[in-house]
Amino acid sequence: MAKKATRNTTENTLSRKTADFVAGAMKRRLDAKMMERAKLHSLDTFAAMISGADMIPGEAAIRYAKLFTSPKGDAGIIASKLRTNAVTAALVNGMTAHADETDDSNQFSLTHPGCAVIPAALAMAEREKASGLEFLKSVAVGYDICAKMGMALGGQAFIRTGKDSHAVAGCMGAAAAAASLAGLNAARTAVALSYASQSASGLATLFRDPEHVEKAFVFGGLPARGGIEAAMMVQSGMSGIANPLDGKPNFFTANNHQGDIAKSFATLGKPFEITRTNIKRWSVGSPAQAVMDALYALITKYDIKPGDIVKAEVFLSPGSAAVVDSRPMLDINVQYLSAVMLLDGTLSFAASHDFTRAKKPEVVNMLKKVTLLTDAKLGGEGQAKNPRQGAAAIYLKDGRRVYHHAKAVRGTAENPMTVEEVEAKAHDLIKPVLGAKTAGAILKAMATLDKAKSVDKLVALMQGK
Repeated sequence: MAKKATRNTTENTLSRKTADFVAGAMKRRLDAKMMERAKLHSLDTFAAMISGADMIPGEAAIRYAKLFTSPKGDAGIIASKLRTNAVTAALVNGMTAHADETDDSNQFSLTHPGCAVIPAALAMAEREKASGLEFLKSVAVGYDICAKMGMALGGQAFIRTGKDSHAVAGCMGAAAAAASLAGLNAARTAVALSYASQSASGLATLFRDPEHVEKAFVFGGLPARGGIEAAMMVQSGMSGIANPLDGKPNFFTANNHQGDIAKSFATLGKPFEITRTNIKRWSVGSPAQAVMDALYALITKYDIKPGDIVKAEVFLSPGSAAVVDSRPMLDINVQYLSAVMLLDGTLSFAASHDFTRAKKPEVVNMLKKVTLLTDAKLGGEGQAKNPRQGAAAIYLKDGRRVYHHAKAVRGTAENPMTVEEVEAKAHDLIKPVLGAKTAGAILKAMATLDKAKSVDKLVALMQGK
């Protein structure tokens, strides 16, 4: 008989408070807003997995998974026919979810919750035969723990220490989601968080990765794997300490945290962080989002055609500009993305990744008209409410200069996307891989996921079966 972990926390410790919150996830009701957000973020992440499976990091991850596949495996590899154990499935689906720059992000914690939490939750939901509603509840609690951990670590200040908040906080969020589905009580959940704290790692060296493969592993695969593995080890009967967030050393002191722990955890679930997590309207790096919004607003308002344009200036804060200035990866190259937006009047997933098109004369000529400028007033560190603003000015042949300042990026809590916009984005990502019919079926299944007895049908659709 499996040995149960022994509680060694007190009522007032952060470990106990956090474990109680996670263990109570399945008993907690999701109101209409929370239900909608959980569905939308899940759909957005699934679409990222499917589109990412055809990219270099996704192909590498699936190739790795073939070492461990079995027809009777616990969980499926999305956008493939493969099945494997839950830990490997979480790893691979985490990497495909961040194979591109299209997955969600929480700006307050400097984390990407979806690519870490949802792969772990999905694999555990398959393994445990959980209902669709149980899966959605686990996603909500996982996002909360991920974001709170990221805020307590200190976000950008933490990354400057050489570690990566996306991976370290993501692992804890993934563990929370998996533990809630595993049915662990509070005492055992605390131990699962302890095991996750041992696995939580990730170095900021990932930002030097030119092909995005290691970055996809650190943002998604690593934390998803560590989180679900921690929950499964404790579920199997492993014992351990139940106060990893308290005493000395603890999770935070060992990671040289830079944030305010008490403030970060003062409002667990109030509000749920999933309601403050951004869904990207455009399938591009976060700093470029505001520029795309600004250009799109100008093109739409003034009915601007490519032939009308003399030149264009795009503006970002110095920190944001440094991330997206003439990068080799097109989806984080703001000049290329701006040129395509000016040519097409919009920006599709295909266009933001088309290396062949980048060499075509029309793009090369439009690129010559685009200039990136910096403006320290456009958000940046220390302006937590709207840290990533952007602006654009287009000079027209008739002598006009039109300008737009995107103060709140579309998809953020201040300017959220509609259900229809998220579904349209997901359809755009899924269709090239699985076809329009399957894309439509996935959207339909997601709309009623809270009524589904299991996630099996949804997974089968996402595997193209």
